[in-house]
Amino acid sequence: MAKVILCGMGAIGTEILKHLHERGHEVVGVVDSDPAKVGRTIAELTGLPLGVRVQQSIQQAHLADADVGVYAALSRVEDIVEDIAGLLSGGLDVVTTSEEMAFPRHAGADEASKLDALAKEKGVTLVGVGVNPGFVMDWVPAVIASASKNPTRIHIVRSVDVSRRRQQLQSKVGVGHTRAKFDKELAEGKLGHIGLVESAHLVALSLGKELEGISQGVFPVLGSEDYVMGVRQFAEGKAGACQIRLDLEMTTTSADFDVIEVTGDPSIKVRFEKGVFGDSATVAMVVHAVERVGRARPGLITILDLPLSGR
Repeated sequence: MAKVILCGMGAIGTEILKHLHERGHEVVGVVDSDPAKVGRTIAELTGLPLGVRVQQSIQQAHLADADVGVYAALSRVEDIVEDIAGLLSGGLDVVTTSEEMAFPRHAGADEASKLDALAKEKGVTLVGVGVNPGFVMDWVPAVIASASKNPTRIHIVRSVDVSRRRQQLQSKVGVGHTRAKFDKELAEGKLGHIGLVESAHLVALSLGKELEGISQGVFPVLGSEDYVMGVRQFAEGKAGACQIRLDLEMTTTSADFDVIEVTGDPSIKVRFEKGVFGDSATVAMVVHAVERVGRARPGLITILDLPLSGR
């Protein structure tokens, strides 16, 4: 079983902590910047029988006590590179839910190169995981496409009913905004799903190609009286002769489903009725990655490189 330091005790981080405990892993440290949590024990905050106290920073955590660091906060590479480097420098394998870390060469090539070099120097592994990116729109399509000769098109659709999701996600897709407020916050980088282009890159990588001719867009879905109900997003590009298209809809009126369609020999279409529920699937992906990351090659890797077996 792994000895884990958890960084980030928000809604997802707390569920990760609980599942780590359920699976028999030892949580030896927790880091969170929230003043309401710092100094309190996990028992006080969650009811789990753990006397570990929340530290305010990674510098205060006892990294020598741990094997793996789980970083479950923030989405963008530039915002987490210093903390991730601290965990790697301490000799920890690192699993992170940061969406851009699923394929960091797209959003932060320089930072990715530095983290890769540091991880290799320390003989440890860094990987970004989750459900999207990390599973539905990249890992699963990569597996399905591997059973088709010379695919010419891969089309992935994810539809999410955000009325059944956390308030945080509803806010992230602009539910309740006016069109003017939506446009303003979109321009400020506050709205929309992060990770769609990263997923497209991962699908291309699984084909042994670079993603080229990339285009993407984010659009509000409007109800009556200029009321925003959520977003539609897309990302597409070409991997050699194969066109890759990802469509994501997250609104209060969407049905829950995921569809992956590969055009090739043979053509394959897979549909997940009711979709893959993001929160619990992300928790599972993270904890399973904790159990497998020690068998991966050192350096910065993707979910495609992570062993399926923990043994």
